Amino acid sequence: MSTASAGVERATPVRSRTFADRLLNTIPLVGLGLLVLSFYFVEAWTRKTPWLFTDEIEWTQISRAIAATGHAARRGQPVAFKSLYAFLIAPFWWIHSTHAAYTAIKFANAVMMSLAAIPTYFLGRMLVSRRGALVAAVLSVAIPGMSYAQTIIPESLAYTWFALTAWLSVRALATRRRRDVVLAVVVSLVAVRVRLELEVVLGALAIAAGGLWVTGPRGRRMRQSWTRGDTIGAVVLFVGALFLFNRVILQRSYEWHQATEYWKSRMVDLGLNAGSALAIGLGLIPVVAGFVALRLPERRGQPVYRAFAAYLATSLLVFSFYTAGKAAYVSTVFATLVEERNLIYLSPLLLVATVLVFESRRVDWRVVAAAAAFVLFIVLTKPFQLSYPYFEAPGYSILAVLTRHFSWTIFDLHALLVLALAVGLLALAFRDQRVVRTAGVALLLCWLLTGEIGAAAGDSSESRFFRSYLPPVWNGIDLMTHGQGVTFLGNQLKDPNGILLAEFWNRSLHHMASFDNTAPGPGPTIGPSLVDVDGTLSYWTGDHYVLAGPGIVMQGRVVGDWGGLQLYRIKGPWKLRQEVEGVYADGWGGAVSSFTYYERGGPGTLLVDLRRTPSSAPPGNVTIHVGTVRLNSHGNPAIGHLEVSRKTVIDDGGEVKVRIHVAHTPLRALIQVTPTFQPSSTDTRQLGAQESFTFCPAAQPAPCE
Repeated sequence: MSTASAGVERATPVRSRTFADRLLNTIPLVGLGLLVLSFYFVEAWTRKTPWLFTDEIEWTQISRAIAATGHAARRGQPVAFKSLYAFLIAPFWWIHSTHAAYTAIKFANAVMMSLAAIPTYFLGRMLVSRRGALVAAVLSVAIPGMSYAQTIIPESLAYTWFALTAWLSVRALATRRRRDVVLAVVVSLVAVRVRLELEVVLGALAIAAGGLWVTGPRGRRMRQSWTRGDTIGAVVLFVGALFLFNRVILQRSYEWHQATEYWKSRMVDLGLNAGSALAIGLGLIPVVAGFVALRLPERRGQPVYRAFAAYLATSLLVFSFYTAGKAAYVSTVFATLVEERNLIYLSPLLLVATVLVFESRRVDWRVVAAAAAFVLFIVLTKPFQLSYPYFEAPGYSILAVLTRHFSWTIFDLHALLVLALAVGLLALAFRDQRVVRTAGVALLLCWLLTGEIGAAAGDSSESRFFRSYLPPVWNGIDLMTHGQGVTFLGNQLKDPNGILLAEFWNRSLHHMASFDNTAPGPGPTIGPSLVDVDGTLSYWTGDHYVLAGPGIVMQGRVVGDWGGLQLYRIKGPWKLRQEVEGVYADGWGGAVSSFTYYERGGPGTLLVDLRRTPSSAPPGNVTIHVGTVRLNSHGNPAIGHLEVSRKTVIDDGGEVKVRIHVAHTPLRALIQVTPTFQPSSTDTRQLGAQESFTFCPAAQPAPCE
């Protein structure tokens, strides 16, 4: 450039950016944000009802209690603080319509989780170009775990809060300004109140700070003055500190104690399973890049990079240990699960690391080879969970889509994963080519969205199945009771889903009770028992409405039904009218069954109807004993004074109706059938006859049929 031209250039004024310029630059970002929200609003709209029980019903109970009283509770019983999420969604329950409130919560979840893009972008801007930061931000809200936004669980808030914590923590580690450090510590402390698992972020921040100090100028000067004995002593002291930390601090957690003391091998296995699901869900190369980003020689002298690498390394460490420990403990008390659900928080860090690696001029290919070998090992050796949906590990959803819709085999899935990793490594090798970077971003976005859409579609499919439990009017109980309190009362409950759906869609359903402790949680349940032979029950809640489960008939006025369950209006304490025991839901009874009629009254007729559908069974000898009712020492009904005994035979494919006249009620009938039979190799029950019972008071004009 000539001197003259340089002078002209210096004389040319540089136009400063006006508000209009900034607004024009913001419009595309706003449009992109609205597009993302619209996408997740549509997914939320397709999910018609909760189905993840007991998680969703528990957070519903707690948030509704907060909305009504300001205090956390489950079915009226106070509970300890669990998450800020419950307080955040509580105001939505002030909406009168349960359907409208549920929809608003799902939309709020979508907004909360999508906001993770903002701190991810700011974290990226500390390390990569503006365009690269935008790519990381968009990818962070396209992961399969975004399907959690449809569900009433705290992950929607926790995911965004960790992204915020990561950004502020890296900034504090890089600048070391008091204001930044205080803000990072405060946000990390609040993270524990968002979700208990996020207590590990405090450890990540502390370990990262310690590591930066040891590897920084002061730490190096201190180490240079050490003798060999000092070095050995420091190592011993460090190992001892870790041992003490594990024994004194972590052993306060019963779950961690059980996992680390008795299930170490299971921790490794299940931890790698969760890592495999995360790697698959993210498209493999982001996990490889996450390890590669820990050693970028060209950026070693940059404080921001050193802070990011330290926080990324410690986050990988603490989240992996937490997930492995939790999975090992849960496997001993509930089920063996792939707990990727606890690793999705690493996604923003790994995606920023991916962009950072792809924008770097040089990478250490030895680290690339080691990281790729590790990722390939876990995705090829660990089993896939291909249930549809599998809520604990949405990363597997892309594989489930391929097996479900295209009949891919495990060999096909392994080949796809090898190809995906090869394509990612090829893109890394030619990352200096713009077309390669553009194509790589497009392919990764397609992979992530395929997994997310697959996971969300599986959740919506499950919700449609649960919808079959619901009657045409979902909130029919609230409409019939005008919001007055209702207690559900059941017995021998095998499938709690319908009852929990009734509780969700009907806010007047306040209590759950059963005679045999099969009433579903979460929250307290009631176990009423007989206190009088007239059917009077204990533990009356004060509710004047009872929703009776199958086989339960109350003394009261039937005011309607919900999904085949009778709703009674009761005056005073609960009283049973009649009860059947020993008869399955399909009407078949076993060797011994019983019928008890509790309501006090005069004479009448008991009709015992016995049937056998054709099953190649031998004739059954039936003995029927009828008498008065007494309560044994356990409060269970038994025959007091035997009044009538009848014998009959039930043939295969036949029907027998036995009418027995009684002088007064209460009455109890005991039915014994011999021999019993097993209907098939798949149905191992020993069956006697299909049984039904009817008591007809003598004052009833119609015949007893």
